This record gives sequence, C-alpha cells and structure tokens, in this order.
Amino acid sequence: MHSFSDIYGNALLLRHLQQAVAGGRVSHAYLLTGSAGSGKRLIADTFAKTLQCEESGTEPCGHCKSCSAFDSGNHPDIVYVRPTKKTLGVDDVREQILEDVSLKQYRYRYKIYIVEQADTMTVQAQNALLKTLEEPPAYAVFLLLAENQTAFLPTILSRTVTLHIRPLPDTMVADYLEKKKGLSPADSAVYAAYAQGSIGQALDLLEDESFQQMRQEILEKLMALPQAKKGEVFLWAKDLEKYKDDLRFLDMMQLWYRDLLYAKRLRSEKDLIQKDKKAEIFRSAVESEGELARKAALIQRARVQLARNANFRLTMEVMLLQLKEN
Repeated sequence: MHSFSDIYGNALLLRHLQQAVAGGRVSHAYLLTGSAGSGKRLIADTFAKTLQCEESGTEPCGHCKSCSAFDSGNHPDIVYVRPTKKTLGVDDVREQILEDVSLKQYRYRYKIYIVEQADTMTVQAQNALLKTLEEPPAYAVFLLLAENQTAFLPTILSRTVTLHIRPLPDTMVADYLEKKKGLSPADSAVYAAYAQGSIGQALDLLEDESFQQMRQEILEKLMALPQAKKGEVFLWAKDLEKYKDDLRFLDMMQLWYRDLLYAKRLRSEKDLIQKDKKAEIFRSAVESEGELARKAALIQRARVQLARNANFRLTMEVMLLQLKEN
C-alpha cells in the first residue's frame, strides 16, 4: 500500500522524488500538477509516507510505527489541508497551516502539509503562505496539489519545485484495469480510451452508470442514423440537450468514427478500441475512408463551435444532418 513501485507511469518524476530522499536533498515545497484523477494525491501520499518512514529508504517499509500510523489514517505529522468552501481562503491557510507550522513535529522527521486543490487558493491566501515558504522551518515540507499551474502567483512558483504529472498511454491504463480490476482486454481498452490518460478517471468511469448508459444510447443513435428520417434527427438533437454540460458524448461519437475508419482501412479488429462493439463496427463501416474521416472532422468542428458558445441545439441539428448524409 502506497509504494513508488506500485505507481503506474511518470517514472522520471518518481525517480526525482526518490533520489531527493536518497540524497538528502528534499525541498521544502513541491507543486504537483496534473489533471483530475492523474494521481497527484497518490504520489504525494507515497512521498510523504517515504519521507516519514523510520527505515529511511527510497520506499516506505510498510511496517515501522510511522508507516503503520500512515496506513491507519492517523499520522500525527502529516497534515491534510483542504478548502472549507469553494476556494482555499486566507482563513483556511492561517488556521490549517500558519497557526500549526510553528509547532514542531510530534515525533517523526518532518512535518508534512499536503495541500489539496491548492490552485483554488485566493491571492490573499497565497500571500499569507508566502512568508512561510520564504522562511520555512527546517522540519516543514509542503506538497501543493493542483490542476492549474497558472493560478499561482510567480512568487509562489519561484519557491516551489514544480513537477508535472503526465497523462499515461492508453495501453498502460488498460493494463492497470486488467491486472488490478480484472476487466477483460476489450473492456479495459474502452475505458482507457475515455479516461484521457488517467487511471483515476478510468476508475470513476467504472463506477459511473450514467457513462455506460450514455455510451449505449449514443452508439445506438449513430448506428440508426443512416436510416433515420429527418424528423427523427431533429428529435435526437433535442434529446442531446440533456448532455449539454457533459460533452463526453462527442468523445463517444469521434471514437465511433475512428473505429469505423480503422475497420474500413485495415479490415482487422486488432486496432479497434471498442472491441466490444466489433460486430457492429464492421457492419457499419460501409462508407469510404474519406467520408468517414470527414464525419469525424464534423464532430470536432461541432466541439469547437460549442466552445465558442454556439447555440447547442442548432449545432447538434446541423452536425447530425451532416453525419446522416452519404
């Protein structure tokens, strides 16, 4: 539980942290950036557990008093800082960090603060934290977790070591789902494709019944689209308004045409992502490669238009009518 060897991907970043531990060159502040579900908290927890381990290795031993305290969720010298409202305000920083950091650690080597959603810190909160980052106690280590690096003041960034957690290859996410969750290779590939390089997002999708229902509905509509009447297309566009705030349905559409194109070009299931729908894909791959590529581009165009605040329903009507064309 919580060891660097169990973390998938980002080998260079993990090696950097382990070398800092081994060489006694641990910075007083790190900024871990990455998308939601990218593993920021997992990496921060593992680093903190390693730093506090009484064996002083580059992996937590898992059996010393510190590791046992961490695993129980009651480590006295690892403090989690969280927003009490939508943002991490100056009162949060004062009460959870500044009023506590002057008290020395309870019994272990460091006093570690893991600041979640650190990119929601207000300017006032960042300025309040700044003095501590400029003159930190020797025992304090700050791990700031954030999705958006640009939310920080330059003065904060200049006093932290910034490490970016990169998205994982789909094959690595799929491998995790197969080995750790027991999914079939076909199902693993599908969830990995929608997870955008994030094991965390893949795990969320596994538990998200609405995602599975959406995918089934969208694929059924796309398979029926060539034979649909114009009136039905307008009704489908209206029905898609329920997904106005969840544009994953566009990902599903693009992935469908991507697989149709591969099926048409290679006539093999090897490179299909949605292998669980391979029979439907080969049955539907009747148009030319050029036409399938054009339709995939139409979906991307609709996505761009929506990002520019185009009328949702009108955009869907135009897109669906153009996708219906042969």
